[in-house]
Amino acid sequence: MSLPEIKAPQSDSRKAARTAVRRIGWLTRAKGEQIRECMVWDESDTGMRLVVDAPDEIPDIFYVYPTLDSTSRRHCRVIWRTGRQIGIEFLR
Repeated sequence: MSLPEIKAPQSDSRKAARTAVRRIGWLTRAKGEQIRECMVWDESDTGMRLVVDAPDEIPDIFYVYPTLDSTSRRHCRVIWRTGRQIGIEFLR
């Protein structure tokens, strides 16, 4: 996956500071389904910004794996979508 030019969304109402990470991650709609690659662009304690090939194909609620370790799985929901980016918030 090539790295696109990424611009932050206009409004920044984040609850926690974010850290740029620029690493490969994976996502899936449900436990046990085939995973799909994404780029974790930045992250915070409450969510992440992901770069994906087809943001409109990502469901509103899904699982993200920031690493291939199965214990890293986080349940999340999409907060915003723009271009090839999605902003997600972690669910409890």
